[in-house]
Amino acid sequence: MPLNLKKLKSFLIDNAASCIHDAAGQLKRPFVTPTYGISAGADDDADVSDRQTLGHYLQMYDWDACFFGQASMRLSRPDLPLAIAENFLSFIDGSGYLPRTISPGRIWDGADMCKPFLAQLAWHWAESTGAKPAPELTERLRRYLSYFQHQRRDELGLYRWRNVLESGADNNLSLIFPLEASKDDNTDMCDFPDGDLLAVDMSVYLAAEHRALARLLEAGGDGAGAEAAFRQSGEIVERIEAFMWDAERSLYCNISGQSHDRVRVRTWTALTPVFFGLVSRERAAEVVAANIMSEKHFLRKAGLSTVAHSEVLYNQAPRGLYGRFVVSNWQGPVWVLPNAMAVRGLLHYGMQREAEEIAGRMVATMLADLETTGTLHENYHADTGAPLWAPQFMSWNILALELIEVLGG
Repeated sequence: MPLNLKKLKSFLIDNAASCIHDAAGQLKRPFVTPTYGISAGADDDADVSDRQTLGHYLQMYDWDACFFGQASMRLSRPDLPLAIAENFLSFIDGSGYLPRTISPGRIWDGADMCKPFLAQLAWHWAESTGAKPAPELTERLRRYLSYFQHQRRDELGLYRWRNVLESGADNNLSLIFPLEASKDDNTDMCDFPDGDLLAVDMSVYLAAEHRALARLLEAGGDGAGAEAAFRQSGEIVERIEAFMWDAERSLYCNISGQSHDRVRVRTWTALTPVFFGLVSRERAAEVVAANIMSEKHFLRKAGLSTVAHSEVLYNQAPRGLYGRFVVSNWQGPVWVLPNAMAVRGLLHYGMQREAEEIAGRMVATMLADLETTGTLHENYHADTGAPLWAPQFMSWNILALELIEVLGG
């Protein structure tokens, strides 16, 4: 049966509008929240946010907002990417630190740093609108990226998260890595304290950020600054290749900051160098054939799983392993974000057929949810497509508009 692409596209565009809010409180520009049809910041005075118990996200989150902003032209809101970036950058301190979760009346999530996506968002705005980035914007972005350079860079030239929650993929097995593959009685963990592991995804995001900053500086007429930023991006990619590539598994692995041993777990973040188009065509083809398009590993009925089906700890539990209180599971369920990233990467390498295959599975999953429940969710059972958590979830689900276009919609 043909996919009803028009139905999903209309639903996304119609409901995304309620995720966009006028400036309020400490947020001086329009801002966005992941859940549609809610009052932004309504739980700012609560001890526990609505996301913990209801799956409703009432704040502006770093990568959620940045990916939502990338759909701005499709939503007829070309101003939105710059507004999102400026809201986060308004909190910058002397070290370049920015919080990752903000709302009209409060900063959430402690000292966690805003993930490195703001320069990419700003470049999306500049490229889409033809606007010339102001020097004041690029200077704050430079300061923001310098924080990672000074606070999160290892001697290998690779980067670490402050903790698993800051990463966003908050129970990713390549960050917590249980010692033994028992789902029932073993909760021992490898000796990976917060801030130890050098992360593939963090390093990839920073390579992409410096590349975006270089383009912004180039557009603003700062040739020397652009050259330096391009060089920094290239150096990070070289380090990823030199230390994180695992030939046996044909993917990239996190590294222990203590021993420099690889954490050999097949998880979606190990694929991000391909998703962001940072590797050679030959390397990308190897990762795609051995992992992304392999039904033994990542390709499942509902889309790409967040952990390979071949991993013993692969699971679809709504709360993840060990009864985590924060409901979020990156240990198997399908999320739109990695699937949309994968499709972007496949198209970059000219793999149209593979891109259409993944886009088709993800869109079919979303349409089935819409037909059954009348809404969309944050993640889905990889093998059945059943929705697992967080109803009324828009956020990066809006990237399905790109998938629809890939499928001819």
